Amino acid sequence: MKKFVSVIIATVALILCFTLSACGNKYVSHYSAMLMVRENTSNKASVTFDTFSGTYVMKLKNNGADEVFITYEATLREGNIKVFYDFHDVKLNLFDIESDGSVDSKTETFTGNKTIYIIIESDGTCNDGSFSFVLEKSEK
Repeated sequence: MKKFVSVIIATVALILCFTLSACGNKYVSHYSAMLMVRENTSNKASVTFDTFSGTYVMKLKNNGADEVFITYEATLREGNIKVFYDFHDVKLNLFDIESDGSVDSKTETFTGNKTIYIIIESDGTCNDGSFSFVLEKSEK
């Protein structure tokens, strides 16, 4: 009986551990992809894929009180993708890209020590895409 109770307690503890640790993520990636290459550091993030379907989330971190902005580039051979960003707990559209499209621009200036989420959402299966985001200090 003691062994059975110990197994139940251990199982419940593991379930609680995994459940509580997942609560800290504001956005969750869920996707299927083929030949996907990802990079995500505190000040730059990129993803390149052959095929992609779903949602992919990246985080950039402004480690200080400096004003920053994000420069971004994207290309997509086939499909439709919406890219959003979240800085002050509001998910805002950054840009949309369609088949044979490309984007090269920058965001407005951000201030404060905050995490900036970049959310890439596809509308079905997309082919041959490349997305790059770099957090840069603003020149005053």
